[in-house]
Parts: sequence; structure tokens; C-alpha cells
Amino acid sequence: MSQEELAPVPMDNYYLFKSCVAGSVYPGIELSIRYVLDSIGANYTDDPRQSSCMGFGVHEGVVPPETNLAINARNLSLAAGSDNPNIICTCPTSYSNLKDCKKLLSKEEKLETNVKDVMEEVGIPYDISPEINHVSDVFLARIDDILKKAVFSLSGVRAVTHHACHYSKFFFKDVRSGSFEKPTVLDETLKKFHCEVLDYSEQFLCCGSGLRRSILERDYPREILRRKFASIVEVEPDLIVTQCPECTFNLEYYQESLLNEIHEEIPVLYISELLALLLGAKPHDIGIDMHAVPVEPFLEKYGIGVGE
Repeated sequence: MSQEELAPVPMDNYYLFKSCVAGSVYPGIELSIRYVLDSIGANYTDDPRQSSCMGFGVHEGVVPPETNLAINARNLSLAAGSDNPNIICTCPTSYSNLKDCKKLLSKEEKLETNVKDVMEEVGIPYDISPEINHVSDVFLARIDDILKKAVFSLSGVRAVTHHACHYSKFFFKDVRSGSFEKPTVLDETLKKFHCEVLDYSEQFLCCGSGLRRSILERDYPREILRRKFASIVEVEPDLIVTQCPECTFNLEYYQESLLNEIHEEIPVLYISELLALLLGAKPHDIGIDMHAVPVEPFLEKYGIGVGE
């Protein structure tokens, strides 16, 4: 499917697909997503029945494919049966895993039959029809609504972006802005707030998380992170903006191990955290204090959140 053939990004009626990593490490990410959606008057479902997509376990090799399919058939069906069926993912691993499960179940009759039997046992009508989008695509699609409610800008801010591998490299034809080699979803969003978005040589490089590889062979992922940061430091940004909770963690928490090389820590914010702050969210209400690299000096420097 080419980019032109993609279904339009839904403009309302969202099913917020929560992230295990965000919920565990950065609860403010989902608090800030709700803040943004509430600010623009969006309708959305925050379903307590939704489970993890199990993507992390799948990539670690501890969740069998059949289990993964059944769990996500359930998740898709819960969204289909809600008042707001348009799935928007916090995590790019959830995004790619849900899309992969939907694609497999749509094409493999035997797999679908087995999963339907499981769904019948748990008493949930089987329906994998919901479209799956990443929340950053929704923010860009509704950027005019967000701008109307904004109370701060990013004028004078120099930022770099990091788009997640599981967003751009798995379903690479589904990238909504830019290309899979250089997605610009985050870039275009930041530019609307008059931010100077900087190019750097290793934009396409992984954050160094590596999932399974980071557990089995820690040296190689750390070397990837070192390459990534060396490239970022060269352009001297004020801020790193991400679209993935795991990338946020890796780019932030491991900066301490690179301090001899980067000399000064660079704050990292997930896109919804930054947008919520620009919309007037109080930093402590969306968990900014949970970040390993302090964000407050950046906010004070550019007057974001001042007086709020």
C-alpha cells in the first residue's frame, strides 16, 4: 500500500492504546496525551480492559506467536466494540505489533480460525476492523486544533527529533510524513510552533535499545547509543523530542554513562509531554519530575510553563 492509499488519520473517536513501558517509567506520557486530547475536545476511550500488546515479550522471544495473535485479537475487538474504535498507540512497538497481528489474521485463515475459537471462549465478539495509528500522526493531523489552544511557543528553541524504528522501519510504507528513511512527523509538528528543527547525521540510527540484543549483548547497543549521541551533540540542540517511551528512556537514562563525551546533559521529551506543556499543563501534573535529565532548566530558559 502506498502512502497515497493509506486511510486518512482519524480526526476523532480515539481508543487510547496504553503502553507498558510508558506506564512503568513515564506515566506522564499518557497523562499528557489525555491532556492534549482533552484540550482539543477529542472523544476518546481509556479502556481498563486493554492489555499490553506483548510486543516487548515477542521481541524478547518469550511470548509465543499464537499467544500474541490471540491477545491482540482481543485488544482489537475491545476497540471495535467501544464507542471510539480508532486505535491510537502510545508506543511504536504496540503500533507495529497490532498492525502485524491484524495483517496476519486477515491473510491466514487457519490462524484466524484458531483465534476466533479463543475469542468465543472469553466471550468477546471477534472484530479486528479498527484502524491503527500512532498518536504522533494524530497530533500532526490535528495540529491546527492544538495551535488554537496553545499558550506557549517554541520560538528560539533548537531541537532534534528521533523517530522510532518500530514506527518507520516495519510498516515503512505507512509513514505519514516524510519517508521511512527520514520520517518528519515530529519535525513538522515542532515547526508549527516555530521551533528550529536540526538535521544530524545519525537521524536514522536506532536509539541503542535493541530490545533482545540489549539484554544478550550490552556492548553493541551502547556503542550504537554512543554514535547516536555523538551526532546529536555536534548540532548542539536544546532538546531531544521522541515518539517512543523506550527510546525516551534509552536516550535519557543512559546519558550519564556518556557524560565524559557529551559534557552536558540534553533533556528528552516525548512529543505529548512537550505539546501538553505548550498547551499550559503544569509540569508537575504530567510527571516532568520523573525524567532522569532535569527538564525544568529548559522550561525556565524559554519561559514555558512560567506562571502556570
